[in-house]
Amino acid sequence: MKIKWKLLTSSLCLSLLLGGCFGTDKSVTQKSSDGKDDVPRSDDMYESILTYTGDGYDLPGGDKNEKFAKDHKDDVEKAVKDYLKNEFNTDVKVHNMVGNRDGVTVFYESTGPLHFYATAIVPIDLKNKDVLGDHVWTLEGVVERGLKGALYAYLFEDEFKELDRILGELENEEDIVGRKIENVGGIGYMTPFYFLANSTDDEAIEPVYELYMKDPETPKAELRSAFDKEQFIPEDYLFSIQFYMEDPNKEPDEAILERIVNTIVDSTTIPSGNYAINLHDNYVIKHAAEGSKDNSISRKFPDEEIIKE
Repeated sequence: MKIKWKLLTSSLCLSLLLGGCFGTDKSVTQKSSDGKDDVPRSDDMYESILTYTGDGYDLPGGDKNEKFAKDHKDDVEKAVKDYLKNEFNTDVKVHNMVGNRDGVTVFYESTGPLHFYATAIVPIDLKNKDVLGDHVWTLEGVVERGLKGALYAYLFEDEFKELDRILGELENEEDIVGRKIENVGGIGYMTPFYFLANSTDDEAIEPVYELYMKDPETPKAELRSAFDKEQFIPEDYLFSIQFYMEDPNKEPDEAILERIVNTIVDSTTIPSGNYAINLHDNYVIKHAAEGSKDNSISRKFPDEEIIKE
C-alpha cells in the first residue's frame, strides 16, 4: 500500500501542475540559525493567506493567452461548461483563468450535489484570434478522480460534516486559518481546511461511479447500496489537512500541530482514510498558489501516517 501511495502522490502532483500542488514547493527565503528569515519576504513573491485570492499565480508563456481569454470570457466559459456537461454530466461554475503556453487553464467547481474543484484547458489560436471551444481537454483522470472523491463525500456526508466541524473548531480556538479555494483551488474534493486525494484504482467506489455516470439522478440510497465495502481500502483516500498561522509574524507552532494531530487521532466519527497534517506560516507563494515552505511542519506519509479505519 505504501508503494501504491508513492505512485498516487506522484500522479497527483503531475495532475496539479496546472492547478498548484500542495506540499511540494520548497523554494523560499533562506533561514538564519535562529529560524528567522534572512531577508524580508518580497511582496511580489509572497502574500498573506488572509488576503490571497490567486493573483500572481502564473504558468509558463501564458500572458498573451490569458489577456485574450479574459477579453473573450463568455466564449471560454461556455466552452468549459459545454465540455463538462457533455462528457461528465457535470454543471460547473468558473472561478478563474490563467494563461498557459497553448491556451488558458480554467479553474472551476461543480455546482450539483457532487462538489469538487478541477481545471480544464481551452486552446487558443492567437494568430486567428479564436477560442478553440471544440478542443477543450482535461488532464487524464482529473475529473474522474474529482467525481469519485465527491461521491465518497456524498455517500458519507455525516462523517465529512463531523470532520469539517472539528477542523472549524480548531480554527476558532487556535491561531490558525484555512484558505480560500475558489480562485486557484486545485483538483478534487476540497474545503478550506483540506483536500482529498483519492486513488484512481479504488474498487469500492467504482460501481457507484458507473451508476452515477449512467444516471446522475440516481437516488442516494441506490448509490450507497452500490458502494462495495468489501473492496474498501482506507489508504485509497488521503485527507491532506492544510492550516496556516493566522498571525503573519509567527512561525508554525509545534504545539498547535500536535493538537491537530491528536484531534484527528482521537476522533472516531470522521471519514475513513489516510490523514496528513500540514501547518504553514501565514504566507502563500503567489506564483504557485502554494503554502508549503522550508519552515512548514507536518505529520504525514510515509513516516507518521494516520490511518482511520
